[in-house]
This record gives sequence, C-alpha cells and structure tokens, in this order.
Amino acid sequence: MSPPLVLLVANPSPGRTLQALALKSQGWRVEEASVAGLSEPRERPDVLVLEGGLPLDREVLATQGLATVVLASSVERERLRQRGLQASFLDWPASLGELVEGVRASLPPERRELPGEGAPTTVLIADDDPLSRKLLQLHLAPFRFEVMAASNGQAALELARRRRPKLIIADVLMPGLDGFRLCLALRKDPRLANVPVLLTHVGAPDELDLRMAQNVGANGFVRRTQEGEELIAALLRELHSGGPSAAPLDQGLLCEEHLYGMVRRLERQVGLLAQAERAARESEERYRLVVAGSYDGVWDWDLRHHTMWCSPRLLELLGRRVEDFPGTYDAFIAWVHPEDRTRVEQALVTHLEEGTLYDVSVRLRHADGSYHACVSRGQAMRDEHGRPVRMAGIINDVTEQLRLFRETQEAVRTRDEFLSVAAHELRTPLTALRLRLQGVNAAMQADTPTSPERISQALGSADRQVQRLTGLVDTLLDVSQLQSHAPLLQLEQVDLAAVVREAVARSEQEASRAGCRLVMSPMPATLGRWDPVRLAQVVRHLLANAMKFGPGKPVEVTLEARVDAAVLKVRDHGIGIEPERLDALFQRFERAVPVRHYGGLGLGLYRVRRIVEAHGGAVTVDSKLGEGATFHVHLPREGPAAANSRV
Repeated sequence: MSPPLVLLVANPSPGRTLQALALKSQGWRVEEASVAGLSEPRERPDVLVLEGGLPLDREVLATQGLATVVLASSVERERLRQRGLQASFLDWPASLGELVEGVRASLPPERRELPGEGAPTTVLIADDDPLSRKLLQLHLAPFRFEVMAASNGQAALELARRRRPKLIIADVLMPGLDGFRLCLALRKDPRLANVPVLLTHVGAPDELDLRMAQNVGANGFVRRTQEGEELIAALLRELHSGGPSAAPLDQGLLCEEHLYGMVRRLERQVGLLAQAERAARESEERYRLVVAGSYDGVWDWDLRHHTMWCSPRLLELLGRRVEDFPGTYDAFIAWVHPEDRTRVEQALVTHLEEGTLYDVSVRLRHADGSYHACVSRGQAMRDEHGRPVRMAGIINDVTEQLRLFRETQEAVRTRDEFLSVAAHELRTPLTALRLRLQGVNAAMQADTPTSPERISQALGSADRQVQRLTGLVDTLLDVSQLQSHAPLLQLEQVDLAAVVREAVARSEQEASRAGCRLVMSPMPATLGRWDPVRLAQVVRHLLANAMKFGPGKPVEVTLEARVDAAVLKVRDHGIGIEPERLDALFQRFERAVPVRHYGGLGLGLYRVRRIVEAHGGAVTVDSKLGEGATFHVHLPREGPAAANSRV
C-alpha cells in the first residue's frame, strides 16, 4: 500500500516549503498546489491542508467529505464553520509539529501508522544540559523520530559509532569533547562523515562561530530557543538534502581559531550566566517584597518531603509566630475548623489528582482560639511525568469582609422593613383623613341640615390627622439630617425643669387617651446651656414611648439637679424590654418589640440619642421584661463643645 497522500494548498513561500518538508519527514507523499490547482484532476488525497487567508469558499464547498485541516485565524475559522465546512482547525500560524499532529489525526485510523519509505529517522542529541535535551525531545516528539541522547561529545561519538543516526544536533559547549571537535571527529570517521550535523547554542552565533562551524564541516549553526522552530526547520532541510557540509580544514589550521572561539564563547556564557543570576536575584527580591507587602498570606507545600512553609504574613493573620510553626502539613491542617477539614482535604486531593481548581472557603483557628473566615487558593506543580511534587497558594482573611457583608444584608433587611412600616404609618392617618373629609362632603351635599358642631368635630379630627402626618414627615426629615451630621443646636441659658413641665403639660391630652397618669416629682430650677426646643423633643418622645408600651399605667418623671449636670428620668410600668434588644435600642429603625404588635417608625429613640449626644450627654435604659423601663438622660450643665454648637 502506498503511503498517504497529503495535498498542501497554500501560496508559494518558504513557509510552504517547510510545511511540505515536515509532512514528507513522516514518509507521506506531499503534493503542493495553489488555490487554482484545486480544480485540476488529480489523485484523491487522504488529507487536504488549507492555508488560512486564501479565498477558499468555492473550493471548500467542492471538497466536502474530504478530510481537511485548515490553518486559520479565529475570525476566519468562525466564518468557515458558518459556511458548513467540516474540518480540523489549527491556529494560524501553527508550528510544524502542530501541523504534523493535525494531519496525522485527520488520517483514517488504518493509515496513521502506515510506515513510510526507508528506515526510521534517527536523531542524535548531544547536550550536557538535561533541560535542553528534554526540551528538544519535546519539540521532536510530534515527528515521531527515534531520538538518542548523550550528555557530552565523547558519549555522542561512541553512540553514533554503535548506531549511525540520520542527523546529529550538538551543543557547542560541552565538557570533554565540545560540539566543534565532535563535528570534526565525525567528519574524519568514514562511516559517519556524511551524517548532517547541526551545531546549536542558546546564544546567537557571531561571525567567528559561523566560520568555525563551516571549517569543521557542520551543516549549520542554529540558535536554540524555547520555541525550537528555527532548529526544527534547519533539521528538516538537512534531512531532505541528506548531505554533509564542505570538507573540514586541516586540524592544525583549526586549533588556534578553535581555542580563540571557545574562549570567546565561554566569556559570553559567563556573561549570560552572570546576567541570569542577577535577574534571578532581582526576581527573588521582587517576590520577597511582594510577599512581605501583601495582605494575603502565602503557603508552599513540598509534597515529596512533606514540609510546608508559611509566610510571616500568613502566620501574623493567625496571631502566630514563625518559630511556633513546625513546618509540616499536619500542623497546618490542625488549624482548620473540624467541620471544614474533610471538605478542604477532599478539595486538595481532587486538585492534585484531577487538576481541578483549588479555591475553598475555610475557617482557620487564631492563636486566641477564635476562628477566622478565610479563602484559600492554590496551584500544584508537576514533574515531567505529570505527578504533583509541590503546591503553593495564598490565603486571604475575609473575616472583616464577611462581617461587612452580613451587616449590609441586615441593613438592607432593616431598610425594607422600615419602608413597609413607614408606608403603614403614613397610610393610617391618610385613610382617617380621607374618611373624615368624605363624611363632611357627604353631609354638606345631603338634603337634611347638618349641625355646625358635627362639621366642626369632623374638621377637628381631620386636623389632628394632618398634624400626625406633619409630625411623621418632620421626623423623617429630622432623622435624615441627623444621619448626615450632628444636630445644630440653638444654645441658651435655660431652666430644664421648666422645659420638662411644659412638655408634660403638652402630653396630657395624649396621656388621657392612653389612660396614663403623668406623675412629676418636685423639680428644682435646673439651669444649663442647652437647646430648649431639642430637649422638649427628647422629653415628649420619652413620654410618648412610655405611654405606648405602658397604656393605662402611670408614667413617672423626675429631674435631679447635680453640681455639673442634670439627670432626667422617665419611668413606665409597661411590658419592659428583652435583654438582647437593649444594646441596639438607640439605633435607627430599632424597636423594643416587633413592629406587628406596636406601631412606630423605630426612629424616636435614635433621635433622642443623637440630640442628647449633641449636648455632650448620654442616654441609657434600665429594664426587665414585664417590669417596665426607666430611661436616664444625663446632660452636662455647660452644654456641648463649641464645635457642635451654633449660637
């Protein structure tokens, strides 16, 4: 059976020539054509390779059913897929190795392993750096060459004499027998004289390197890069041409130039190593500074030696010292909350075995015994066999963020509840007002006369509802101002006892409706520098609060005059306050009892606190559930600091 036929359709270029050489290196037959050549009769190929950027629409439609590999950009790939092209796509530009693998995958299974013409292609690599040898082997892997490797020139020469390779790649700097002298030795061996030799090194060759390579009979000198494309291209060209370079010069003529060239190259190599070492030190210093300055903690787990390193910042987050951490995984996992430990260990195992993302929330025990909410992320590093050998990552303490998130959730819940309560509180007087006005309107339009007393009574009730609405709106506006800044006070010398008596007198009618008796103890004149209007608001609200939660029971008001302060007490005999509600009672939207049992916006005591604090004072409450509550207002006689005052 003849080898597979690959039809390569691309514009003529050096790139197309290399693509053809890469495909031919697999023993496949390759025909090259332009777009126009697609319409010409020919043997049906096993695989059609189309270069991106060509006007392929008409031809593509004509080749439906043929295994096709298209080298195309992402935009062109989408366009061709929309036109219904069934093909394997490779990113343009694709490496030569990717092209070979793509074509092999598109061949029928029974044709993929069909041997080509001639013996297997054997490539010998001579390099003292194991990483360089491994990298070059990876570059050659898609071509399925048989690769032999040697760690120095002498070992490579002996290996080549035992088994003649098709091509040799040699690094010029190797201990013992370097690349130049290896090439010279090969050219003097009759059996190996015709084997193509490519010299290579990480540095770009200069004029002396190129002349030395020519003088020793090398087929080329190629700079070795991580991508390896330049070296692969040179290898394919030499395999195709299959001959040596010019015959080497006499060894005597080469000796002095060779020594001079090797000294020059060693000098450059030392310079490169010094530069690399300097870059490594700078990189390490940058990493150290980043770790030291980062808010996140860093961890590094050596899976082979079962040791673990934690950055000082990570230990600081947990309130621990560097000398207290024994540096083991078991010691670290012991800090994980028992309820989280199984989940964290399972996430680690899954990441190490399957490569899934490791990103878990975890509670870690602080040195003080508390648990901090954290997020741990990490990535495993693997050896050449894919086995995990190390894992590193970061831990971020999100305790504060979690607290703020929960507070935000609670604030949103409280806001929504307040809006519902506010709507209810505003709707109640509006409904009553509307009913009163509708009643008056109906009475005015009725045939039977309506007494002025009834109309006056209805209008009086409507006026009270308007006053209630006005009070609610004023409260909302006042709280809005109090939230943004301290209340502005109109300070003057005032008798607090007179303010309290007047506020009590104004609350008598409301007390009568609630069935409460307002009891005032004798009050001496209590002078101080205060805002009488604001303090009257404080007294009236405390009285209203007492009557709401203790209807039908007395409310006691006392005033104590001290040398430097006045203490106002308002005591009710109502339902009392649950202990867990006392701390938050003076916050916005907080209530002593659930809103479904009692009305109100939950703003009154907040206003009281803000006004009292603006005077430089404090308000507290004593209460037992079922035994009422006593509010204490402490006011310094000298008033607030000047910064909070406006005279």
